[in-house]
Amino acid sequence: MRILRWVPGVKMLAQYKASYLPHDLAAGLTLGAVMVPVGLAYGEMAGLPLAGLYGSMLPLLAYALFGSSRQIVVGPDTAMAALVAVVLVPMAPNDPARLMMLAADLGVMVGALCLIAGVLGLGFVANFLSKPVIVGFMHGLAVVIIVAQLPRVLGVKSEGQTTLDQAVNLLPRLADTNPVSLAIGAVTFALILLCRRYAPRIPGAVVALVAGGLAVVLFGLDRHGVAIVGRDPTGLPELALPPFRLADFDDLLPVALVAALLSFSDTVVTARAFAARNGYRIDANQELLGIGMSNLASGLSQGLPISASDSRTAVSEAAGGRTQVTSIVAALVVAAVMVWAAGLLHYLPSAVLGGILIASAWSLCDFAEFARLWRFRGISLAAALVTLAGVITLGVLEGILIGVVFAIVLLLRALAFPPDATLGRAPDGNWHDTAHRPDAVPVPGLLVYRFSAPLFFANCALFRDRIEALIEASAQPITGVVIDGAAIHDVDLSGCETLGELDRELGERGIRLVFGNLRDRVKRDIGRGLPTVTGGDDPSYPTVAAAAAALLRR
Repeated sequence: MRILRWVPGVKMLAQYKASYLPHDLAAGLTLGAVMVPVGLAYGEMAGLPLAGLYGSMLPLLAYALFGSSRQIVVGPDTAMAALVAVVLVPMAPNDPARLMMLAADLGVMVGALCLIAGVLGLGFVANFLSKPVIVGFMHGLAVVIIVAQLPRVLGVKSEGQTTLDQAVNLLPRLADTNPVSLAIGAVTFALILLCRRYAPRIPGAVVALVAGGLAVVLFGLDRHGVAIVGRDPTGLPELALPPFRLADFDDLLPVALVAALLSFSDTVVTARAFAARNGYRIDANQELLGIGMSNLASGLSQGLPISASDSRTAVSEAAGGRTQVTSIVAALVVAAVMVWAAGLLHYLPSAVLGGILIASAWSLCDFAEFARLWRFRGISLAAALVTLAGVITLGVLEGILIGVVFAIVLLLRALAFPPDATLGRAPDGNWHDTAHRPDAVPVPGLLVYRFSAPLFFANCALFRDRIEALIEASAQPITGVVIDGAAIHDVDLSGCETLGELDRELGERGIRLVFGNLRDRVKRDIGRGLPTVTGGDDPSYPTVAAAAAALLRR
């Protein structure tokens, strides 16, 4: 059925392998155990403690049905919670009910914008996220998570708008480190890494959560300055369309646009990164639909606007999650805890949660990728490092934007200064690059030139200058020029005008300009853009050899 194309989760469930179930169940239990205190923390940041937990249930089910990633975990995150705290809280001073209404309205608007963008096929913007950008983003994200969780592990407080600010603010407070909290966080981190390395079937995060809670109860660690969650959330959200006032539309629309861009950018970058790590592909347009339906579900259940969660996705992957069944199990765990076991969270040490998230961040790092980028091309490493630095110093979205801009600049530079070659005739009669085929010899009086890029405004001057320089440098007078058009797959009006000017200038010097391997579409474009280039005697030949032979017969 055609509708199933829009709901890939149905196909995933229909083709689900029973062998995945133990892994997904274990990962879902681990993820759910982490999501409750994390959702509570993001809710408190936004001034709506329960909204963070409400955004950790139905949105996961919606994404499991409509998203294209096998692993992405959605939910409230730092950026979305901060957006609510900075923009919406001033709109509802000392009015929690109105604040919850505005947050729900924002979630619905973000969802609607993402759905519209998905239907219009605007997911192509994700194609600008190159491999170096993703590598830099993932490692920058690991640093962001680690720095954000260090205060929990050390038992101190730290503030700052960016990761760099937080790290600088943390340094003078290291002397106030709580050794018990540090020990709990370090043991948690070590336990997870050891289980991952030597006993992958044992969910180290769950073991750490249970052990940490028991330690607090048995040894009274909270009396020794160890921070605990200490909150008992209860109840499930009611499903309802949030009341919407037209008076709020003007204020919420720009916020919704920013939130939608932030949510989509974060989701696609994270989804592509995890897909690349695990050997599959995602559909950017389907991701727009998935994140849109997830935000709608969050708004309808009084949750915060949501995005992909990098740290929770890392928890799921590290715990062995194979499919979106992991997210479904985690959502059910959150719901079950809120209904029946909220009291268990009271004694959960914050340092355990910090250790779990730091271990998850560590799993995002693959330092060999930097060496690989350097070996491939040094500029690729520069793009990764620029993105990493941007994420750490400016913020996640700003870092991504800087990386994308840097990648686009590199793309434009490659198009503006493309590779070219002088061709010579080989003994077999074909024409090859003289720099790579010693037996390819230039024919006296003939210049055969290959330009490996579309001919457009940014490189047409280089194209003309290069040909003129080669003519001047030739030891024998040049009487004919052949352009190998096989790699010129497009031409704009500036390129057409350059070809016309070059044809006239060479003609005045008695030099004939012809083309070989010129594509039909490019030939038609040149004819429309400047008919004089292809008018009269047809200067285009099916092959370079045919073009060269025609000139040699003159």
